[in-house]
Amino acid sequence: RKKAGADMLKSCVRKIMEYVVILFVVSILIFFLIHLFSPTDPVSVIIGGKGGTPEQIQAAREEYHLNEPVWRQYLYWIGGIFHGDWGTSYKYHTPVLQSIADRAPVTLGLVLGASVLSILVAIPLGVASAVKNGKPLDGALSIISLIVAAVPPFLLSMLLILALSKLAPAYPITGGYSGVEGYLIRMFWPCIALACSKVTITLKITRQGMVEQMQMPYMMNVEAKGMPRKNMIWKHGLKNAVIPVISILSIQIGAMIVGAVLVESVFSLSGVGSLLIDSIKSSDFPVVQAIILMLVVVFLITGALADFLYAVIDPRIRAGRKG
Repeated sequence: RKKAGADMLKSCVRKIMEYVVILFVVSILIFFLIHLFSPTDPVSVIIGGKGGTPEQIQAAREEYHLNEPVWRQYLYWIGGIFHGDWGTSYKYHTPVLQSIADRAPVTLGLVLGASVLSILVAIPLGVASAVKNGKPLDGALSIISLIVAAVPPFLLSMLLILALSKLAPAYPITGGYSGVEGYLIRMFWPCIALACSKVTITLKITRQGMVEQMQMPYMMNVEAKGMPRKNMIWKHGLKNAVIPVISILSIQIGAMIVGAVLVESVFSLSGVGSLLIDSIKSSDFPVVQAIILMLVVVFLITGALADFLYAVIDPRIRAGRKG
């Protein structure tokens, strides 16, 4: 047990070091690509135009360290991050973390809500499709899922808004919200629009995995022992079929963050995605750098959670790590 614990600790430390190196390299790429290749002078964004006096321009360059080499600006930026200071927005003149935190509930709610809806719909339908393999229900689910996958999230968002405006004119499609109830009502349909684009692939992977598991010899043995078919499918079959689904879901969460940009725009939601687009348009470098780096962190965290779930679900993976 001590050896197994030591091996697991070494594995965790090694993984953390890998993540640190990845974040360090990504931070360098983000910063230098933005600052060296952007055609916009950050000073023009800071002072609100190109009509500033020489004194204003010089003061802005000194305040934001723009009068120093790019490599030194990077050291200021990365050093500030270690102290919890992600910089100041050129456009809004507010702390970057504050700008992101103000909009984070919308994007987090959108991505988490869409992920939960996708899982709750796709996995049961994938299992049902596998159990009814080759039957009318299987064919119907395949056709419907392909139709849903063919509709981009932004188009589905517009169709939902059009339908709601006709069927439920009083429904708060756009505008702000107040309280938890208002937040949930406001986020419900955007979550559906974002989730629909991800249901198909999760359904297909679940179906494929379940079809393979249903044909395995151990399933025949379990059935021969008299286990109820329901328990056989959900307790044994799905448990082994769900591992590739976890891999897909960990990737889809990151993809949903990208898709959330369009959904937020159509539903007039002020989220991190819309903030990123606005910041790119206005060359607000500190905000762009911070959001992109945070997206990389999200990808790494979801990957780590997927690895953890693999070990929880499949004892063979734990045994392989211990060995």
